[in-house]
Amino acid sequence: MNPQQLLDQAANLLEHPRPSMRRCWQRGCACLTRVALEQALRAYWNRVAPTVARCPMRHQLLALPAFAGTDVAALARTTWHGLSRAMHHHTYELAPTLAELHTWHGDVAILLDRLR
Repeated sequence: MNPQQLLDQAANLLEHPRPSMRRCWQRGCACLTRVALEQALRAYWNRVAPTVARCPMRHQLLALPAFAGTDVAALARTTWHGLSRAMHHHTYELAPTLAELHTWHGDVAILLDRLR
């Protein structure tokens, strides 16, 4: 699946959570959204600086301001970290809220457009 298809699946899960996923759909949505962001960044790096595409995501995010600008880099960094935190399940943490998921989804949609 390409990044836009993953983001579309996340949007579908946001709007119509499946009954079988009653306790995990939020993390599933966060996972789809983060993978869409990571794939978009990988495609961006393959076009702009192919050697960076093979680096870990943290390194890619550190290099992004020099190539895509500080606004895009800041949005990508905060969104990726928020999604990463939301994906990790700990018994003492609540699942991400619907508002957080909508915000991250919208941010990734903006990033997909800016990274093209």
